[in-house]
Amino acid sequence: MKKRVDAVSGVERKITVEIPAEEVSRRVEQEFTELRRMVPLKGFRKGKAPMEMVKRLFRDSVEGEVAERLVKESIADVVKEKELRVLSLPSVDHGKVAEGQDFVFSATLEVVPEVEPRDYKGIPVVREKVAVTDEDVAAAVGRLRESLAQYHPVEGRGAAESDLVELSFTATAGGETVDKSDSVAVELSGGIPFGTEFQVQMLGVAPGTTRTFEVAYPADHPNPTYAGKTVSFEVRVAGVREKRLPALDEEFARNFGDVGGLDDLKAMMRKRLVEEAEERSRHQAEEDLRKGLVERNAFDVPATLVKRQTVAMMQDTFQRLAAQGVDLKKVNMDVDKMSQRFASNAERMVRVSLLLDAIAKKENIDVAFSEIDAEMKAMAEASGMEHGKVREMYSSEERMDALRDRILERKVMAFLLENATGKEGAPE
Repeated sequence: MKKRVDAVSGVERKITVEIPAEEVSRRVEQEFTELRRMVPLKGFRKGKAPMEMVKRLFRDSVEGEVAERLVKESIADVVKEKELRVLSLPSVDHGKVAEGQDFVFSATLEVVPEVEPRDYKGIPVVREKVAVTDEDVAAAVGRLRESLAQYHPVEGRGAAESDLVELSFTATAGGETVDKSDSVAVELSGGIPFGTEFQVQMLGVAPGTTRTFEVAYPADHPNPTYAGKTVSFEVRVAGVREKRLPALDEEFARNFGDVGGLDDLKAMMRKRLVEEAEERSRHQAEEDLRKGLVERNAFDVPATLVKRQTVAMMQDTFQRLAAQGVDLKKVNMDVDKMSQRFASNAERMVRVSLLLDAIAKKENIDVAFSEIDAEMKAMAEASGMEHGKVREMYSSEERMDALRDRILERKVMAFLLENATGKEGAPE
């Protein structure tokens, strides 16, 4: 059997196979013999019909079956021999199988490209200069006070900024109801979730009253239910509560773990802010690395992988919207436009992933099972789960591979950072 693999493009391979006539005849004869043994023909017992009759009746189906098997087996052999990482079903071009004739066919497949990474050392990155001030610490402690705020019913006044308004509402646009709720609490601060204009309209409301007003939402409003629409609200106010923050004292500090007092809490917050700033710095440096890798390495990216990544990004978007309470059935999403919007970023993510995998192979960077197990132990500790339960969660080959890939990406990124050309920049 003659086999040849030609590169059609960076992501396509054309396999050409020529199977000699002797092998074709043997396979065809073998199929006729098996068919004769198994298929009853009128007037003959099984296996006793004349072979010429069997061939005359079943030649087309037998030759078609043999052709299909030869194609399937040959492609599998070539893929294994050449270690091709196939992404798509083959597009096959072949003639008919005939006894006494060579059988020649070709098949084109999409494959994961063989990436030879270049210039991945010395990529310039900017590392944010970590600086945490007393003002930063005070603001962080202030956020902790906000987290322990209590809300008390107001007396003698209407709703003011930062109050919590308990309400029910109906929202209409274009004569149709687009949203409604029988019970929701909205803090008149920050514009979440209905926007700042909604909050302005709610200032001064009192329990037991109803207020109607319109809000014109911009096209880029984060909630697609309202984006680009002029929405009429009818709001029924059930209650108004004012926010009261706890006193900034030793008792307040002891609400946050094993701390001796306010000074310990501030020290703990400073340490956390430093760690967060270092994490931001690392993320920015890694983004610089990704950008540098893409700029320095041009190659074809498989459309199949880009499509998979696009679908994954869309699913993530849908899940986040659902978690925010958006009813996806009521939202008129243009899936095709969303797919087009995500496509370029998906292509970049696939390109970076292929480059990191290629760098790992070139630099002999791998992930030992001990590292995977250590990662699962860390996950168990962070989530309060038993180590065995986490291991059970990752018992499937697919999930274990995904975890290994995440660890490998971290290790390759650490290697690239060690070999990058860094400079320190001011924090944003």
